Order: sequence, then C-alpha cells, then structure tokens
Amino acid sequence: MIWQISLAVIAVAFVVLVVFLVKTLRSVTDLVAQTNQTIQQVQQQVTVVSQEANELLRHTNEVSLDVRNKLHALDKTFYTIKNVGDVVSEITTSVRQTSATVTNTMRNKVEKELNSPKSIVNRIAPLVPVAVDMWKRLKQNRTTNSKSVAVK
Repeated sequence: MIWQISLAVIAVAFVVLVVFLVKTLRSVTDLVAQTNQTIQQVQQQVTVVSQEANELLRHTNEVSLDVRNKLHALDKTFYTIKNVGDVVSEITTSVRQTSATVTNTMRNKVEKELNSPKSIVNRIAPLVPVAVDMWKRLKQNRTTNSKSVAVK
C-alpha cells in the first residue's frame, strides 16, 4: 500500500507540475506574443521616424543650398559696396589734399602780395593818414561855413 500511496503522490505531483508548466508556458507564450507586437510597433515607428528624418535631411540640404546660392548672389553686392567705400575714401583724400593745396597757394599769394613793394596796400597805406586828416579838415570847414551862412 505504501507503493500505491507513493505512486499516487508522485502522479499528483506530476499533474501539479504539468499544470504549473502549462501555466508558465502560456505566460511565456503571451509574453512572446506581446514582445512580437511591441517589436512590430517599434519597427513601424522606426520606419516612420526614418522617413521623417530622411525628409528633414532633404529639406535641410535644400535650405542649405538655397542659403549658399543667396550668399553667392550677395558676394557681388558686397564687392560693389567695398569698391564704393574705396572710391569715397579716395575722393575724400583727394579733396582734402586739393583743399590743403588751394589754401596754401592762396595764403602764399596773399603773403607775397602784401609783402611785395608794388602792392596796392603798400602804396595806399602811407596816404591813409593824409586822407583822414584832409577829411577832418573838410568836415570842419563845412561846419564853419554852415554856421557863418546861418548867421547872415
């Protein structure tokens, strides 16, 4: 009878073991199925993200090319602006030099004219006191003549 009880206990233990193994296998099967679904979803998302990344990269390349072309188009403008700046600088320098030359020439001519013996100023200068004296006398004579006419 011990044999029979032992055999029954072994059979029950085996059945319990099989039941737990079946439950475990079902759980593993469900887990594998969920993992497969997750992997498929991730693959789909990776495909979508990869397509979006490729499209973004293509747009970025187009924008970069457009910016590069526009910068090349502006090169001529900046070159022209630089040339205009150079020309204005040269004109300013030229005007400054011309102005200095004209000023120096005029100053030298005025000094030369004032210092020359034939200068009209040098000829008239000694006559100024005489002219002033004559003017005073003429004025004085007029005032005296007007007083004498008024008395008569």
